[in-house]
Amino acid sequence: MSRLLLLAALIAALSLSVQALANEGVGFVDMQRVLEESKLGQRLQKQLRDEFEPRTKGFVDEEREIAQMQQDLAKDRPLMSNEQIAKKEQEIKTRIETYQKKTLPIQQELMKAQQEKGREILEPAREALNAVAKKKKLGMVFERNVGGLLYADEGLDITAEVIQQMDAKTK
Repeated sequence: MSRLLLLAALIAALSLSVQALANEGVGFVDMQRVLEESKLGQRLQKQLRDEFEPRTKGFVDEEREIAQMQQDLAKDRPLMSNEQIAKKEQEIKTRIETYQKKTLPIQQELMKAQQEKGREILEPAREALNAVAKKKKLGMVFERNVGGLLYADEGLDITAEVIQQMDAKTK
């Protein structure tokens, strides 16, 4: 059954590719690179870092301390009684739960902020992509990292041009 679906998807992709080639051309863009390398993407990432790094600085130290506690337990376990092991395991478990309770709200807030910043860059990226595709007379453009694109000649990559187009319009 899955082979049949895969074959159908492959046939559909090939027919779309042939149709796109007949229309004019095909290209692909790496949207992750657009997000990371465009001026707007870099500015939005900096805003996120500036907002969230100070709030998460202490978490790295706490993670290290928990990891150290786990390593110490693993190393000392043969020398400890069952009661000592249980006590140490409970101490580590409590520490992890406390850590998770502190970090979860910030992680959720960060994910929400990332989604909002993603929406801020989506429209300018779409506009830049459309402009480059029209300029290059492409009938179809694929996202490089999305399933379905099994091979693409690097000559079809319009990512750099999309970034350049976005940067030209970014203040």
